Amino acid sequence: MAKTTITINDIARDLNVAPSTVSRALNNSNKISEKTKDLIRDKAAELGYDLNMVASSLSRKQTNIIGVMVPSVNRHFFSQVVSGIEDLAYDAGYRIIIAQTNELAEREKDILTLFNSTRVDGIIACLSLETSDVTHFSKILKNGIPLVLIDRVSYELDCPKIVVDNHEGAFQAVSHLVRSGCKRIAHLGGPMGCPVFKERSKGYLDAMQKAGLPIHAKYHLSTDLSTRDVQEAMKVWLSMPETPDGIFTSDSHTGLVAAKIATEAGIRVPEEISFVAFGDDPAHEYITPSLSSIEVPGNEMGRSAMQLILEQCLGESIDVQTIIKPIQLIIRSSSFR
Repeated sequence: MAKTTITINDIARDLNVAPSTVSRALNNSNKISEKTKDLIRDKAAELGYDLNMVASSLSRKQTNIIGVMVPSVNRHFFSQVVSGIEDLAYDAGYRIIIAQTNELAEREKDILTLFNSTRVDGIIACLSLETSDVTHFSKILKNGIPLVLIDRVSYELDCPKIVVDNHEGAFQAVSHLVRSGCKRIAHLGGPMGCPVFKERSKGYLDAMQKAGLPIHAKYHLSTDLSTRDVQEAMKVWLSMPETPDGIFTSDSHTGLVAAKIATEAGIRVPEEISFVAFGDDPAHEYITPSLSSIEVPGNEMGRSAMQLILEQCLGESIDVQTIIKPIQLIIRSSSFR
C-alpha cells in the first residue's frame, strides 16, 4: 500500500481501536497510555504512515480548538450535527467553539473573523440562508485553515462537503404520498435562493411528473421557514374549493406547524390531508397524529465532518470530495392511509 494512501482510519482498523484514539496518540495526548502510544506509533510506521508529517503539523502550535458554525442550535438537525462533532472532538482531545449565524450573512462573516483571530485548528460550517457570496470562506482556505462544509454547501469552495441527496429525499416523500392515494399534492418549500431547497423543490416536481399528476402554481409555494409564512400558506390552501389532499414540506419545523394548523382547523389527518416533512425531529413521533418524515443523519454527518478535520489537523492529504449520506423515509400516522 502506498504511503500517501495511509490514514488514521487505516491504523485504527488494523488495531481495532477508534480513529480518535489514534489521533490522540499521534498528538501525544496525556489521556493515552505510553504503551498504547507506542503500539499505535509502531503500527503507523509498519503501514508507512508519515510520522514526520504529524510532527510538522504539531509544530504549527495548534490550539486543539475547532470552530463550528451553524444557523441555529435550536433546530433538531443542527443540534444533532453539533453533538456528532463534539463527541468525536472530545474523544480526540479537541474542544469546539459553537457559533450561530441566525441565518445572517453578515454575522457569518463576523464569526469567521472571530474563528480566524482565535486561531482555531479547523472550521466546520453550514451556510446561512442569506449567503450567496462565499469570498469570506475563500479567505479562510487561503489562510490554510482546514474547512469542511455540511448540509448547505457551496461548490465554488475547494473543500470537503458532507451532504444528503435532497432531490432523492423529496422524490421519495412525494412518491409515498402518491402511493397513499393523494392526487392534489402541495409543496411547502423554503427560500429558493438556497440550493438545498431548490433541490427539494426539483424532487417534488420530478415525482409529480413521474406520477402524471398536474402541477399547479397555487400548490407550489416557498416560505422563509417562519411560522407566520407557514400560517399564511395554509390559510390560502384551506380556503380553496379544492384543498390539497397531500402536503410535502421541505423542512421539519414547517411540517410540524402545517400539520398542527390542519388538525386545529378540523381537518382529518391523514384521511383528508396527508403530510410528509423533510428532516426528522423527536416531536414528529409524539404529536397526534405522528408526522411522517425524511430522516437526515445529522449526528453521523457531524462525526464525518469532524473526522475530516482531524485528518487535516494531522497533516494528512485528503480528497476534496462530496460525501453523500443516506436518507430514510419514516412512515408514521400522518400519511398512512
